[in-house]
Amino acid sequence: MENSKRWQRAELLIFTTVTILNLLPFVATRFFPSMDGASHLANSNIISQLIFHHNAAFSRFFMINPEPVPNWTAHLAISIMTLVMPAFLAEKILILVILTGIPFAFRSLIQTISPKNHLFSFLIFPFTHSMFFFFGFFNFCMAVLFFLVALNYWLRNGNGPWNAKKILSVVLLVYLTYLSHIVVFGLMLILVSLHIITEAIALLICKKSDLKSILASFLKKTAVISVAAIVPLLLFVYFFYSRPGTRDITFIPRKVLFDFLVTVRPLISFNQVTEGKITTLIFYLLLLVIATGLGFFVFRLFRGLFTRQKEMKYTGMPMLPATAFWWLLASMAVILALYFTLPDAYGTASYTNLRIGFIFFLVAFLWISTFRIPWWIGLAAAMAGCLVNTVLIRIYTPGIIDLNKLAVSCNKAADFVPPNSLVLPVYCMDNWFTGHFVDYIAVDKPLVMINNYECVSGYFPVKWNDKSKPDSYLGDPAKPGSYMNFGITPGHAVSRVDYVFVVGQIDPSKDWFSSLYKILKEDFVAVYVTESCSLYKYKPGRLE
Repeated sequence: MENSKRWQRAELLIFTTVTILNLLPFVATRFFPSMDGASHLANSNIISQLIFHHNAAFSRFFMINPEPVPNWTAHLAISIMTLVMPAFLAEKILILVILTGIPFAFRSLIQTISPKNHLFSFLIFPFTHSMFFFFGFFNFCMAVLFFLVALNYWLRNGNGPWNAKKILSVVLLVYLTYLSHIVVFGLMLILVSLHIITEAIALLICKKSDLKSILASFLKKTAVISVAAIVPLLLFVYFFYSRPGTRDITFIPRKVLFDFLVTVRPLISFNQVTEGKITTLIFYLLLLVIATGLGFFVFRLFRGLFTRQKEMKYTGMPMLPATAFWWLLASMAVILALYFTLPDAYGTASYTNLRIGFIFFLVAFLWISTFRIPWWIGLAAAMAGCLVNTVLIRIYTPGIIDLNKLAVSCNKAADFVPPNSLVLPVYCMDNWFTGHFVDYIAVDKPLVMINNYECVSGYFPVKWNDKSKPDSYLGDPAKPGSYMNFGITPGHAVSRVDYVFVVGQIDPSKDWFSSLYKILKEDFVAVYVTESCSLYKYKPGRLE
């Protein structure tokens, strides 16, 4: 017994150590340079200006989205933290929550489902820094965390007496999941519903309770999750009903979707060839463990036929491996069906298949933890998972360092811009990943960026204030070749752009850039220039 406790403490220490080492590369630089992270930081600053600072200048341009859209949690958390700290530090705390919360939430869930196989929890580490993490989809990452916590809470409390505190806890976790990401919310409800059904079937098969008691328990759990999810479900329906789509529905061919599973595509952030060689090992590791586990399962099943042993027993525990085996297997089947049938993009929503695929792998890891297999198989899987994670981090680290330099350079440009200035962001680099880095100039200081994709989409916390948003322009309206306007709205005020922030180098040979280049030469002066970005200020007295 004493040796067992020592092993448990040692294993927990190793898990904690790996968690710390796993997050270090992502908090070592000033910014974690994700694809959309700068935009999320800048829009969190807008939220702060509107709600906490009551910035009248910002109120002319922006408004809080009146619809409780499912992209709120990360934005609101950052906006609150930036009241007392700079944006880069708020981002670090959010990353710390994600990269520590997900591993420990996953570990706790496995311990609830199958305590003896908790070594499989080490497989979570490569999934903490998935493509969604590198893309800056922090709300999705927070949704995954709430998804794991909500499932664990449900499994631990679902069979006990329900009281107001427990019901409110379920309501809170359901709401937080919805307000983080709508796809994860939907999958969470599917898993909870399947658990209720599977456990009722298990009770019927084991005949440990009469039909009336089983039905009462089933209805009680159904009522609890229905009460918790009714409002988010209505918002879920309204979210899609009110957005008919701004572009064609996009489906990914099933062969490509299958290849995505083999390469574990949700983990590939930059280079499919380089990273795919590593991430594919996770798929084959999963297949190997499944084959081994099913082999042991079939062996015990045949042995039970001759020894009259029952594989499934119910003892009043919150969740037994035998019951969880079928629950998670059914969940995997439903998730795979959704993965292969739903469109990848609908309107402004995208990466649906990969998001579902990401959850599929998490559920698959939970499923293999229910296998009754020798402990050393779990140890081997844990070591393999840590090895894959280490190799991936070594691939990512140099890129993080280089991209941080660009992020810091963009952020420093804010020192040369007065608060509430009107800024035109211009991106001229040929790099799909850094297109939103222009927003780093607006993450700490209240600057009005006249381009903001989150305000246009309608499914983020901030929108354009269409009733009062001034139109903006550059140059001289009397000179067509030296004039650019950004919106013509009857009855609206007109504002001249104060600053132009350029990331990359303007090519004057291109049509749009030729006019911009001419205007900058005539009406603006460079006040901040680096190798990667330039800031131009409107010359006082010009065109007055």
